Amino acid sequence: MPKPVKMSNKLEILFSKTKLLCFGRYSLNVPEETQLIIGSSTIDTIKGNNETIKRQIQRDIEKIKFEDNTADIIYNGKGPIEDSWQFRYYDSDAAKEYKLLFFRTFINKGDFIFIVGDALRDGENEAMTAARQLFIANNLRLRDPQEVPIEPGLCFEHGFMKENLYRDQEIDNAGLYLPSMPDVTFSISSNKDAYGDYPPARFETEMREELSLLKRIQGAKDIQGSSYPKRTLLREGKRDVQHWHGEESLIRRTDGVHDFEWVLVGTPRDIANPSALEVKMYTKVEHNTVGAAQAASLSDDEAVALWDKLLSGLKFRVKVPGAPPGSYYIDPDKPAPAL
Repeated sequence: MPKPVKMSNKLEILFSKTKLLCFGRYSLNVPEETQLIIGSSTIDTIKGNNETIKRQIQRDIEKIKFEDNTADIIYNGKGPIEDSWQFRYYDSDAAKEYKLLFFRTFINKGDFIFIVGDALRDGENEAMTAARQLFIANNLRLRDPQEVPIEPGLCFEHGFMKENLYRDQEIDNAGLYLPSMPDVTFSISSNKDAYGDYPPARFETEMREELSLLKRIQGAKDIQGSSYPKRTLLREGKRDVQHWHGEESLIRRTDGVHDFEWVLVGTPRDIANPSALEVKMYTKVEHNTVGAAQAASLSDDEAVALWDKLLSGLKFRVKVPGAPPGSYYIDPDKPAPAL
């Protein structure tokens, strides 16, 4: 474990009041001012009503048919619950031949629409996939952005799905915005079942080393030689975050950007050790462009201290199978958040 860097007075004040935020199955302990920006996830969210659903479906179908004029919409009608709509389709003749049937369900809750994509899985028929869509729809509810539910399930933008089956791929992306440090971005991406089509033994022999952050960095150095970009190395090596045995690389580029990355190569289909879990932090960001700001708002030590503090606050929101004590904020048997 790297030695901690002492926080500056500025950071001590920033973290004097904190709160929990959630996305997917994760939570972060962050400064009170933090705004969470949820990216693409298992369930997408748009603002609107039933009329919005009709317009969105029309756009979606037009896009599907534009991309392949052999696409076939086999159902376009009422969804699995009240105030929902669903269409089912093959996106090509080839998809129909191989029975690759896709579902897209729109569920209106208050001022928001939740969009759930799905497809027939191996060994499934249409009725089985429709039943899964019904299960999801019945377990969706609205969620205030500041609410951190205490039951198993998935947080997404303005919503929550109660669920403890852990069967889906679960792709989640989120970022943090700190108003007092607008040039700093901190983002997390998780894909539980990335490379899940690899047999376990093949994944271990072919992919684990190839996906290693440190191996990729060394490979780039070996290939580029003297052309490898100059940078100031602040810290690099193995880094555990909770029970996740990952690797990190913290550098300052020649343009003054702090470019920090942590990567876990986990195990496909293991909910406690997601196949791909990555965290990145940049400074000197403006207009969503890294390096565009005049200067970084943090010194090297401050950037490392902020990184360590935020990264250490990444845990599961609720205990999942296989997760050891300390790796989650909420135990269903003891629902008070363990801050």
